[in-house]
Amino acid sequence: MDTGAASGSSSSKINRTLVEKERRMRLRNLYSQLSSLLPPQPRKMSTHDVLEQATLYINQLRKRVEELKQMKLQLQECEGATETTSGPTISPVINISDLDSTLEVNLITGWDGKFKLSDIIKVLMEEGAEVKTVAANHNAGDRTIYSICCRAINSRIGIATSRVQERLQDLIS
Repeated sequence: MDTGAASGSSSSKINRTLVEKERRMRLRNLYSQLSSLLPPQPRKMSTHDVLEQATLYINQLRKRVEELKQMKLQLQECEGATETTSGPTISPVINISDLDSTLEVNLITGWDGKFKLSDIIKVLMEEGAEVKTVAANHNAGDRTIYSICCRAINSRIGIATSRVQERLQDLIS
C-alpha cells in the first residue's frame, strides 16, 4: 500500500512540474511576442525591461494618437477657411512629435509660398537634427503637407523640441 501512495504522490509531483514548465514556456512566449512589438533595442532585454519598455512605448503611442487627433481637428478647421480674392486662405498648422532621438515634423500649409522648405530644414539642422526623409503631398492645388523625419546628430544632447516648435512657428506665421 505504501508503494501505491508513494507512486500517486510522485505522479502528482510530476504533474505539477509539467504544469509549471508549460506556464513558464507560455510566459516566455508572451514576453517574446511583446518584445517583438517594441521598436528595435540595442541589446537583449530582461523580462522586466521588456515590460518597462512596453509601458513607455504604449504611453508614447497614446500621446501620438492624441497629437494626431489634434492635428485632424486643426485640419478640419482649415477646411472651413474663408475664401479671398486670390483663393482659399489656409493657416499653417505644425505638429512636432518627439520619439526618443527621432523627431517628426508635420506641416500643413496653403500653397501661397510664404516660406521655403529649405528654411525649415535649415532651422532643424541649426537645432542639431540630421534630416533623414522629407515628403511633400500636394492636395487639390490649395494645400501642401510636408512630413520631415530627422534624428539628433548627438543622441546624448538630443533636440530641444519646444525650441524647434517655437522657431518653426515664427517662420511660418
